[in-house]
Amino acid sequence: MRWHTQLIVALCCWCYAACCHGLLLPLPALPPLTNLADMVGVVLHTHFRTPFATTLVTTRSATRHGAWLQQDLLQRLLVRHGQGQLVVQLEGVASPAQLLHRHPPWARSLLLAESYDALRTVFAQLTPDRFDFTGRYLIVLSEAPVTLATVDRIFHALWVRQIVNVVVVLRPLEEGPVQLWTYFPFSPGLCRIPKPHLLFTWPNDTLLYGVDFYPRKSGHFHGCPLRVGSFETRPFTILAEGGPVGGFEGDLLHSLSARLHFREDVRVPPRAQQWGEAAFENSTGMMRMIYTEEVDFGLSCLGVSHERTAMLKAGKVHFTTELVVVVPPGKPYTAFEKLFQPFQYTIWLAAGFCAGVGLAVIATVRLLPDDGTRATVRRYVAGDAHRHTPALNLIRVILSSPLPFTPTGTFPRTLLSQWMLVSLLLNLLYQGSLFQYLQRASRHPPMRTLAEIDRTEALYYITGSARRYFLQYPQLLSRLRYFPNVPDSIAARLRWMGSHRDEQQDVAMCTRDHVAYHNAQYGRAAGRQLLIARETMGLYAVTILYPKRSMLTVSFDEHIERIDSSGLLKYWSARYGDYHFVGSRATPERAAGPTPVSVEQLAGALQLLVGMLLAALLLFLAELGWARYTQQAN
Repeated sequence: MRWHTQLIVALCCWCYAACCHGLLLPLPALPPLTNLADMVGVVLHTHFRTPFATTLVTTRSATRHGAWLQQDLLQRLLVRHGQGQLVVQLEGVASPAQLLHRHPPWARSLLLAESYDALRTVFAQLTPDRFDFTGRYLIVLSEAPVTLATVDRIFHALWVRQIVNVVVVLRPLEEGPVQLWTYFPFSPGLCRIPKPHLLFTWPNDTLLYGVDFYPRKSGHFHGCPLRVGSFETRPFTILAEGGPVGGFEGDLLHSLSARLHFREDVRVPPRAQQWGEAAFENSTGMMRMIYTEEVDFGLSCLGVSHERTAMLKAGKVHFTTELVVVVPPGKPYTAFEKLFQPFQYTIWLAAGFCAGVGLAVIATVRLLPDDGTRATVRRYVAGDAHRHTPALNLIRVILSSPLPFTPTGTFPRTLLSQWMLVSLLLNLLYQGSLFQYLQRASRHPPMRTLAEIDRTEALYYITGSARRYFLQYPQLLSRLRYFPNVPDSIAARLRWMGSHRDEQQDVAMCTRDHVAYHNAQYGRAAGRQLLIARETMGLYAVTILYPKRSMLTVSFDEHIERIDSSGLLKYWSARYGDYHFVGSRATPERAAGPTPVSVEQLAGALQLLVGMLLAALLLFLAELGWARYTQQAN
């Protein structure tokens, strides 16, 4: 019942279209179309019958007689050969799905034309937004005779649009056999020149079901050159003067050329524009070269975006990486700051609190009234003996210096012993840690998160095409700076950041692989290893971009899928970079043994000594002034 229902629907759609076009007229006596309909039915049955795709049927005729022929041929195909198993859509009859939303490009199309002149009216409607040029096309010319020159003109018109999966069915004579033709755009000695190929002649040939009506046209290019758009962005692609393309995407290109037998004609965007802007008008760089079909395909760390997909065709994603933010290593600690590094702020606060409590007790005792209360409290706190400068004695205990006199009484001696024990431990720990901190060059922690970067007001250095990642954050747009148009602009910026580690506090955004390549080349030997933030900006899918009507995607994607599943691309990428860096911290290089302490390492202690001497000098001058003032007053 299912095929009966589909047949009735198809016939109703045809009747409606025929009424709309004025074709439902009494049929006169027509020449037999049995052989023509049989051959077209075989192709439809073997290559167009699928439940997941609809075949668009288009008819063109220049005369009323030709319209009758198209009507008769279509009726034969739907009733006799379709048998309810062929899902078709008649041109000009909108389906419910088309009324609700836009139909995707047609991947299967049946063109019934009376003659070449009638068929030419269809060519102008073959646009990439309506038709998938990598799909299958079946063209039927019902008028006879058709010469080989006409077939050649048809194939040239199709090759201009890079429609290669096509079969042309025609009759060279009025009562002669039916011939099926296709063409090869690349053949030995002929590059980008359509070469007609006779597939089958009916009923002269008998091996009908052994014929491949849609042979692979892009599986062998016979040494013809393909124009490759590329630019240098290491480690993805490395361009050598007069040499082959390097980098792990260069390795992928060499594998494709060896598998599909084509020569690489590498073309670089002018004026070092690299990626360029993707736009239907005023596009630049690599995007313009692919869009205008100046190159057959492009590769060089090309990602997928909405703008690029709208104007270009993306192949299979062959590599996925992360967009990271390269951060500066952090400011070096000054010599004075190193004196406070052995202890955390909590330890310093605890020691300061204890010293503050001691000084507060001494001040409280001094402020008590001299009516016996001060002596009583002092006896319980410090003993019976009178001590001069108790605050100085407290500082001597903290610094583990000996006291000239010991207090009397059980509580003062117990308190002193506890203070001496704590201060002894603190001094030992401080001295041992301070030596290590003075021996090495330490820095402030680098920026680890994007929030920390935003708080520092650092500038973001990016490529022009990476602006789309910041459009959702308008407050950051004013802080964007773009790499200059120089060859391999990302590597140039990373080299500058590595050689000016202490002079800049801005960040740069690139892929993790760019940083890994830089660290492998310059990080260990020259000590210019770069750090990245712990948080990433997002994933970055790398692919090959083609013109919208390119014929290369099927064969290229099949070979790339084999390479990707084998893990070769990961192996190739690992050869060009040093990926042994974690988060935003690099392992500091330490000497094999201790080194003598230099004056530079003691600069912090010397600065503290100079500051204390200046304070003592100022206090001495203040005492002299106070003594002179009191003498004059007396």
